[in-house]
Amino acid sequence: MVGSYRHGVDAKGRVAIPAKLRGSLPEGSVLARGNDRRLVIWPPEEWEEMRRRIRADLRGPELRSWERYHSANARAVDLDAQGRLLIDAENRRYAEITDRCVFVGLGNRVELVGEAIWDAEEAAMTPERFTELYDIATGAGPAASTPTA
Repeated sequence: MVGSYRHGVDAKGRVAIPAKLRGSLPEGSVLARGNDRRLVIWPPEEWEEMRRRIRADLRGPELRSWERYHSANARAVDLDAQGRLLIDAENRRYAEITDRCVFVGLGNRVELVGEAIWDAEEAAMTPERFTELYDIATGAGPAASTPTA
């Protein structure tokens, strides 16, 4: 699942999932809140794996608080006959989705975000910034300088 796709959202909060992404989302997928004001569509196996990893890292009140909030705002992905997903008003507000949204395929999941957020972030992604982030992500940055005596 890769690429970005802009789609209109109707007054009821329905949006068509792009066909190139929809075919890779199995039954049982989950829509949940993610980082950076994103909604995330998780295939069921990825959803469970993500929750397992977080449970392994968090303990006590932090885990209970996160799990409670995360689960309360999650929804089963249930498409209508036209392949549209209904995004409830609370989740639309969270991701700042109004009449347009952007779907972004991230390999194992799909993010949704309001078009204004996407456009602002895309405008800030200069070639230099992209290279800087790429170097951080891949460890390809300049070698650390070693102090000389």
